[in-house]
Amino acid sequence: MAPTKAKPPTTDASSSSPPSSAHRPANALFLLTFAAIATTTTWLMRVETVLQGVPRNFQAVVDAAKFENGTPLVARYTGVTALDEVAKFLVAAFMEGTAGWDVGVRAHQTWFLMNWFAIICVWSVEACRRRNAGRVISFIALFSSLYQVIGAAVIAPIYYLIYAFTSSGDAYHQQGREVPIGYAKALLPAVIIGYLAPTVALWYVPLSSLETVQFLTAFWQPTPLYASALLLIFSFLVSSSSTEKNGDAKYLKRVYVLAALASAFSHIHTLYCAFTLDDPRFSLGYVFLPNRDSWKDSMGQGLHYIFQIDAFGAFGSSLFWCWLMVYDSLRVLGQSGVVPLVKAALGIVLVTLIAGPGTAIAIVFHWREKRLIMIENGSKKAKSA
Repeated sequence: MAPTKAKPPTTDASSSSPPSSAHRPANALFLLTFAAIATTTTWLMRVETVLQGVPRNFQAVVDAAKFENGTPLVARYTGVTALDEVAKFLVAAFMEGTAGWDVGVRAHQTWFLMNWFAIICVWSVEACRRRNAGRVISFIALFSSLYQVIGAAVIAPIYYLIYAFTSSGDAYHQQGREVPIGYAKALLPAVIIGYLAPTVALWYVPLSSLETVQFLTAFWQPTPLYASALLLIFSFLVSSSSTEKNGDAKYLKRVYVLAALASAFSHIHTLYCAFTLDDPRFSLGYVFLPNRDSWKDSMGQGLHYIFQIDAFGAFGSSLFWCWLMVYDSLRVLGQSGVVPLVKAALGIVLVTLIAGPGTAIAIVFHWREKRLIMIENGSKKAKSA
């Protein structure tokens, strides 16, 4: 009797199937879109405003170390001249909101930076994925440093342009999804301590001393860098052993849930104030819509205009990036089509309007994480993840 032939060991689709050589169709259009957003926001925020003398008297305030209302501008924060000059510049830009001199400006800054928490989270996740190791998009500290000074509306689209170029091949999506377990476990405490807690403390906790407000405003500026540094430190302190396949996913989803909740709270609170308070500075138009009729009225109004443009460019490009990720996930799974993509776009817009852009971004990433696992497993049917 002939011996039974042994069956070869089973392997999942990701290891048995060679990576696809296909690419994202019309990727040049995505690259051009992100480039156009970055170019437009650069003009609106950094070129046109300078040509128009907006914000009014800003440089004079910084040079004189005194705000238009007579409040002294703190000039010494660290004792390092170069750092103190940058800090003084940034504090002057933020004080209209952090000091509460204009409640509408404060409402917008709070909404903007609480929703930006979702970006801090998802960029951190992408930086830690094995497939992004050594790639430009993994150096989020660099991008964070640039957008804190230049503006997120300029730097975020550039980040997304680089991502679109890097991820154009289907092979990119078929392997390397995993975040090392140490980093996955460290993400939540790192982003909470590094970014969320200082943001809540500065914009939600009443502070009586304007000098204290200025010091805390200066301390807040590097919070994205704090989060990155703490992520690296904490990743060495937590256990990195795990035998569970895709064991990182549950930790990533906790980060997405927190980001969604924090963003939704801020957005809904802002809407509540707009609909219930009589102060016209809480109106949706005043808080969110750039007004060129008043941008030269004061330094505060000019800065408010710049922050509003910054928010539109930053979140507009981020939401388009999220739609691109939905498109890629469905396309690689063989499930893309006009109807699913239109539904995805409408869903992103609807969630943004109801619960904020940060919530929409976090929900997309939560949804996408499961699809990335499916892609690596070579599956086209939903599985628990």
